[in-house]
Amino acid sequence: MFIALAAIAARLDGEQVSAYGRKVEETLLLSPTIFPLIFAALMGRFFRHLGVYLAERGTTLGRVEQLVGCQSVFTALERQVTLRYWSIIGLFSILVWLLSPVGGQSALRLLSQESGEVTSTKNFRYMNPISMLGTAMSEAGIIEFSRADFTAIYLTALLSTSRYQDTPMDLWGNVKFPLYRSIEKDTPEEWKQMRRVPGSNATYGSLIGVPVVGMPSEGNSSFNIRARQFDVSCASSETQFHPKPPTRWENSTRTWKYVYNEGKYCQNYPCPVVYESLLVPPPGEDQLSRLNSPLNISVATCSLDYNYLEAKVICNGTLCGVESMRKLELLSDGYTTSQDSYTRRAIISNLLSTMPSVDNNRLGSSISERWIVNNTDFIGQKSGFAKLYMLDLEVLSRGLTILLNTFHQSTFATTALGGALPKDLAQDGQLAVVSNSDKNTIYTFNSTQANIVQESSAVYMTNWKWFIALLFSSLVLLVAAYAGLIFKYITLAPDIIGFASSLTMLNPYFQTPTGSTTLHGLERAALLHNLPVQIGDVCVDESVGTIAFAKADEGNVAKLDRRRLYI
Repeated sequence: MFIALAAIAARLDGEQVSAYGRKVEETLLLSPTIFPLIFAALMGRFFRHLGVYLAERGTTLGRVEQLVGCQSVFTALERQVTLRYWSIIGLFSILVWLLSPVGGQSALRLLSQESGEVTSTKNFRYMNPISMLGTAMSEAGIIEFSRADFTAIYLTALLSTSRYQDTPMDLWGNVKFPLYRSIEKDTPEEWKQMRRVPGSNATYGSLIGVPVVGMPSEGNSSFNIRARQFDVSCASSETQFHPKPPTRWENSTRTWKYVYNEGKYCQNYPCPVVYESLLVPPPGEDQLSRLNSPLNISVATCSLDYNYLEAKVICNGTLCGVESMRKLELLSDGYTTSQDSYTRRAIISNLLSTMPSVDNNRLGSSISERWIVNNTDFIGQKSGFAKLYMLDLEVLSRGLTILLNTFHQSTFATTALGGALPKDLAQDGQLAVVSNSDKNTIYTFNSTQANIVQESSAVYMTNWKWFIALLFSSLVLLVAAYAGLIFKYITLAPDIIGFASSLTMLNPYFQTPTGSTTLHGLERAALLHNLPVQIGDVCVDESVGTIAFAKADEGNVAKLDRRRLYI
């Protein structure tokens, strides 16, 4: 039976889990109980028949005692110790009995379930970085037409900061790019690894990520995506007092400004920019009158750079994050000099001028300003003005960078940010957006090859070491069972060794039927089962007693006494 179980387990190796396999597993669970019972029954009879066989042909009493009394690993060891004779047969019997627990446990550990891995490649799609040229910041008319859309997206991303600022994906499931400057100096290698220090939070360059489509819902995948990112670095921050408002602040309802420092637009990167924010005004005046009075202003002198980045992304299902990233040449992948000039002349200029107008608070600083000061406590109706000049320059630079990138990404390809992208986008990479004009806007998604590792269906795995142990134990048991039958068949002598009934044979203290010497021990016991017997003193009248196994109802045997001597 156990050889058949071992063979079945071997056949199940590599097969998918099935109802038939589960029945086999349930059967194997019973093996630690059944195998030792069958082993004890068959192996015990083998040693007994072998002992009787050798006794018929003549052998030593010690050998017969070792074989006939070898009914378990304990009795086999007991015979070795008690007889004070270590023989090969005795050691062999101990080793054979040790196969009983080995066989039972090997059957229990024979079969297990494992999930395999299937590796494949697939093309994912991500937002083409050049899509930023389709931003609403291209001209004044489009800015006003799109204001409601980008304002809603920008403020939504800002208000979700407490939960999503330090996560690798934004609230819509887009993959966020880390702030390259935050990891640039960690290693001289081209690829900069994300920091994996326990308890530390990654710094991301924007609150909005890059849309990616095609990711499987299960399994692990890895792929590369590219994007462009602004980086603001401030060299100084101070307060300035103006007896009369500067020209750019006259009749303004805004509380902060973002402007080029030199000329109307930037000639080359990094672009010099100035960030200005109103401070606490003299009391007793409303904001409109304040703007025609002397002003206290926080002024930060900064530089604005524009980077082209590539990131290695790893995903567990649809949960993704950037593992490492590197910097690429800005003018590459179809991004030309003329396009970059347009970016600096029009897009960045409009970004800087439009961003402060998204949120106006006549009672104090805007949400954006309050966010820079404290991005965990900025929501709600708050009066007063943020003292941005008191911030550490690194904190100020990081805040301005995140806000600028977030606002920029809220102004282009906005229909792709929400995550509800069509399934066919993964094939053709074209996202058509219906507009009020005769032409639809087309956004392109670049292709990237992803390596995917997914778990296959659970399969059975045979443990071949335990298979060999079970097979060997079962074969030894099978050989012993057949050998015991053969010894029993070829042995003429009755099995009388070790039976209580055998003590009545040719015993002068018993009167037994003649011709009973051919009976086996159990047959003789069945015949004499009502015979009263006693182990006692058969020489009561002598000074020294004799202990014997005798018939108890004839008055020839007395009870033993500790105070009497016996031979």
